Formats: sequence, C-alpha cells, structure tokens
Amino acid sequence: MQDAQNEKQKSLLEQALEYGGMSRRTLIMAAGALGGAGIVPSVSAQAVPAPKPGKKVRIGIPLNYGPFNQPWRRGCWQLVQAVLDAGAEPVCIRGEPSKTSEQEVARALMDRKIDCLVMGIYSLESETAYIADEAKKRGIPTVGFAVPVKDSPSVVEDTWATAATLGYYVHNALGHKGTIVQTAEDKGFYSPFDMEADQLDLMTKWEPRMKMLPFMPGSVSTQDQISKGRENVLALLQANPKPGSVNAIVSWWWPLILGAGQALKQTGRNEIRLFNHYFSDQLLTEMASKNFPIEFSTDVPWHTLGKQTGDLAVALARGEKVQPIRYRVPVTAITQDKAAAALAEVQKMDKAAIALLGKYGG
Repeated sequence: MQDAQNEKQKSLLEQALEYGGMSRRTLIMAAGALGGAGIVPSVSAQAVPAPKPGKKVRIGIPLNYGPFNQPWRRGCWQLVQAVLDAGAEPVCIRGEPSKTSEQEVARALMDRKIDCLVMGIYSLESETAYIADEAKKRGIPTVGFAVPVKDSPSVVEDTWATAATLGYYVHNALGHKGTIVQTAEDKGFYSPFDMEADQLDLMTKWEPRMKMLPFMPGSVSTQDQISKGRENVLALLQANPKPGSVNAIVSWWWPLILGAGQALKQTGRNEIRLFNHYFSDQLLTEMASKNFPIEFSTDVPWHTLGKQTGDLAVALARGEKVQPIRYRVPVTAITQDKAAAALAEVQKMDKAAIALLGKYGG
C-alpha cells in the first residue's frame, strides 16, 4: 500500500524519465503519477508491452514540430529515448509542422535503411495509406505516432475522452446556460481538434439553455497563432458588443487561447471565461499569473505517447507480432491553481527534450 502511495507522489518529470528507462510501468501507474503533480487523470488507457531484447535495429523517426508544438516535441523526446533504451538506433529527419513536410520526411526515411517507420502527427490514415503500402512493399513495418496508420498499430490521444472532459467542465462551470464559441487550428489541419470541436458541438446541442456560435478558425502551426487568436476574438467582440452575449471561449490549441486572453484584456471584457486544451510553457505561465481568466485546461501526456510508440516500433523492427491495435493515452487536466506546479514540471521536461533531440537535428 505504501509503495502505491509513493508512486502517486512522483512528479511529471520523474514519471516521464521512468517511461524512458522502465517500460514495465503501465499507464495506470502513469495516471497516479500525474495526479501527484496536481494534474487530474480522467481516463486510464492500455499499456504497451515492452519490446523483447534482440538485434540492433534502426527506427525512422520524423521530427515535425515547430515553435508552437512543445507538446509534440516532448513526445518525440520520449520516442527517441525509448528507442535508445531498447538498444536500437534512432534515424531522424527534421521537418516542419505540416502534412506535406511530414509525408516528405516519411518517404525520405524509407531510403535510410530503416527497420521500422514511425508515421505522424498530422496526416490522416487516408492521406498516408500510399506511404504505408510502399513501406510494406519494402518490408518496413509502420507504426502511428498520434495518428492511425493503415494496417498498423498506433498510439493516439484519447480524443473523445478529452472532448467529454473539457465539455462537461465547461457546461458545469456555466451552470448549463449561456453562449460558447470554439476555436482551434484550421479545419482539416489536425484531425483531433476537428473531432473534439464536433463533439462539444453535439454535447451543447442537447443543452436547451446553451448556444454554440460559429467556429473560429485559427490558422496553422507555421503561422503566428497567438496574433491570430487575438484578431479573431477582437472581431468576435465587435460583433457581440453587449456584455453577456458571449460567456465562454473554448480553445483546443493553446496559442489561440493566449490571443483570446490578450483581446479580452485589451477590451476589458472580463466577463468571458476561457477554457483550453494543451499545455505549453507560455500557456501555463499566463494561466498561473492569472492575467487571463484561463480557469481549466486538459492536456495529453505526450511523453507517455512517445514512449509507447517507440516500444511498438522496436518490437515491430525486431519481428515481433504486433496486432494493428489503436492504443490511447490518458486524459489529464488542471485547474488554474495547479498551473504553477505543472509549469515547473513541463519546463524540466522541455529542457531534457531540447538537450536530447538536439543531437538528432531537433
């Protein structure tokens, strides 16, 4: 019993580092560790078996993140670390956060004498089926990193549970009445955002005293999305000048909620409440400072997602039989009073991620 209690007190960083070197840990234990850091796990998920010892293999890993994609970087960090810990060799190519770049990197990695190809983060299964087919022709197994891949195992965020977690919180916080507007990156850019926004639309449809305004597109990750979020909300407020006409803004991507907060501060519309998905240094800094009314944020434990993807890739590369299962990682969340503690942990992880990935062009 005491060991279980001690496990729950471990920090996000300690838990992440354990995933890098102790693959026997399960995601249920991860949920306990996240709770110890003040981050509330709402859903546990399936554990991925550790790869068996074997020959040294080469794993193709795309590094397709940009300055706004700090969560993605944490995932790549533990993906690379998992490959190293299993005695395998990471083969990495640096790209940019776009579907085109991601697919170009995947095709280039197939020419690097790899034994397994990691695919993700942005492209839908239908958009990468031709790459998976080509890899299969060459005898290269594939695994999905945050996205499904044709006839392959993958590890993804629990998209539907995330939408339910944030959606229920928003509805309860507003007393099941009022007007909401959602924002995220442009439709079609990152499918989980589209799925989550659609689910919250559906949840709100069944609340008779609530209304959902039209979705606000938020550009893509290669652009200044904080500025875009500010511009969008300034236009929203101009179109809805009466206090109380908008009660909440829900953002599925952190730069856009920072822009929204700047717009509210600029216009003095402090009656509008802000809710968010995804952590970053900047988001948690602003959330902890209470400059903006960001009262709740969900997140994805990307370090866990990366670790599990790495384990799957090594197992496939060594010829182990792995069914094309879609694994998922737990949903985590914090209230504003926990943001400072979460920030300290995320900053430690980001520092470790930058140090490791810098050796691979990241």
